[in-house]
Amino acid sequence: MIVAAQSSGNQLHADEIPLHSCLVQSDRKVPSIQSRIRPRMQFSVLSPSGNFRIHYDTLGINAVPTVDRDSNGIPDFVDSAAYYMDAAFRFACDTLGYRVPLRDYVDSSSWDVYLVQLGRTPGFFFDDRDLGQFGWYGATYAEDLVPTPCGGVASTGFIFLDNDYSSSDSIGTVTRRPTYTDTGVTALKITCYHEFHHLVQYGYAYGFSPTYYEMTSVWIEQRAFPSITNYTHYVQRLFANPTLYCLSCDRSIEGSYGYSIALQYLALQLGDSLIRSWWEGIGTCSQPPIALDSVITNYGRDFRSLWCSMLPWLYWTGSRAREGFFPDAAVLPELQPENAPDDQMYTEPSWTRTTSLYPLQFKMLRATLPSGDPRSTADTADFLATNPAIRELASDARRSTDYSVRIVRSGSGDLLGTSPYRCTRTMDTACDVVIFRSGLATAVQQTPFPNPLVRSLHRELFLPVPAEARAGDRATVALLNSDGIEVFRTDAAIELNATGQRSIRLATTSPAFPTQGVFVVIVRGGEASVVTKLAVLP
Repeated sequence: MIVAAQSSGNQLHADEIPLHSCLVQSDRKVPSIQSRIRPRMQFSVLSPSGNFRIHYDTLGINAVPTVDRDSNGIPDFVDSAAYYMDAAFRFACDTLGYRVPLRDYVDSSSWDVYLVQLGRTPGFFFDDRDLGQFGWYGATYAEDLVPTPCGGVASTGFIFLDNDYSSSDSIGTVTRRPTYTDTGVTALKITCYHEFHHLVQYGYAYGFSPTYYEMTSVWIEQRAFPSITNYTHYVQRLFANPTLYCLSCDRSIEGSYGYSIALQYLALQLGDSLIRSWWEGIGTCSQPPIALDSVITNYGRDFRSLWCSMLPWLYWTGSRAREGFFPDAAVLPELQPENAPDDQMYTEPSWTRTTSLYPLQFKMLRATLPSGDPRSTADTADFLATNPAIRELASDARRSTDYSVRIVRSGSGDLLGTSPYRCTRTMDTACDVVIFRSGLATAVQQTPFPNPLVRSLHRELFLPVPAEARAGDRATVALLNSDGIEVFRTDAAIELNATGQRSIRLATTSPAFPTQGVFVVIVRGGEASVVTKLAVLP
């Protein structure tokens, strides 16, 4: 997480930096007030490379775990922080070729990393704020501003990491939900890579929207540790509500963590160097959207076509995952439709829905299309659309484009799969992909289950339904005793059981449900009914 001033940067090796760069000019800059309010901690130690100074406490609210298995006099957690900060430097600068970040004025030989309580309240107080109440993994503070050759500014900075990433850390005054989805060393190492990447970004540019800093820092986490899927929690938030978390919406910073999935897609298409080249463009005072569009053009591709081709990748995730898309597709969440279930069902004479799309926003509309065969579930048509107008993010980010879908059972339009339905899409400047899924052929459950029903053991009862009944319809259930007197009545939805058969599921915990006896069961759906018997034991 970036705090205070935001900046961004790409990396070249130190010996490739021209003499007129800000690294040479930085000693002319007077330290800002923030450089004078750094925390004072009890101990500090240099990382093995000497590039990082790790500051820590062994007593008080910020105390790190004191376990020291190698008996070197330094807590193991501190050793791990030093190791992974060095590893983050090597990965970013040596492996991916980013520029070495700016050194600060406190100690120009190393970058400072502070291990403090970020995971719970009361936590570490900084800038008159209790940072523990936010439940942060880490924070990188921009500090001293340095002019860049293009007329912009870069910045030095320092890093806060949590002091233990404990599974017992929690935030919230009522729910006390756990702070961290990943804990311990796993959380430590991905945060080292994330926060160091902010220092890298600060070396290029300062003051652009935090959205671009966060999405690339999350991307580098996933790139460095493909087996750690912490980033999927951010994607979950975005996929559950892309209307709320777009890049030009009020909650764009929160959404930007999830938009790292788009950078993963772009890097898979054009290589890791694309992301570095993007930050190099930002470092020339180019607005981030303009820089990304220009870099992709330099790679010989058109941004619009590349972005629009991402839509199937966003769809084929979770239970829908298939080969040829994201490597983590099976563990990624599924993109949810914007329209609610009661707004999805087709009704005559037509079904029409319209949505608005801000630049680079994507959404999905879903239509549920009744099948002509009562033995099948409804067909589904999913319409994924996006607005690829990337340059408008820099010039008019709140300008939207409309996307509209109209479906009819007969008339003009494109056929939807093997169904009799046709659709017409109005896209303006948007692009889309349509995915049609046929309903499932189902059978009817033939007998009650379990039978006999033992009230002390069984809490649910599954009942057969008429052959003509459709999944999603409602049916009436009546139980008659041996004298033909109705003793229980309810209505329930017809659904698919675990074996894919159409049936009714009843909870038997209701006080009104009979406790013992043999009953005639009548299930009526529409004009049809089915009659069976059920034994109930205490």
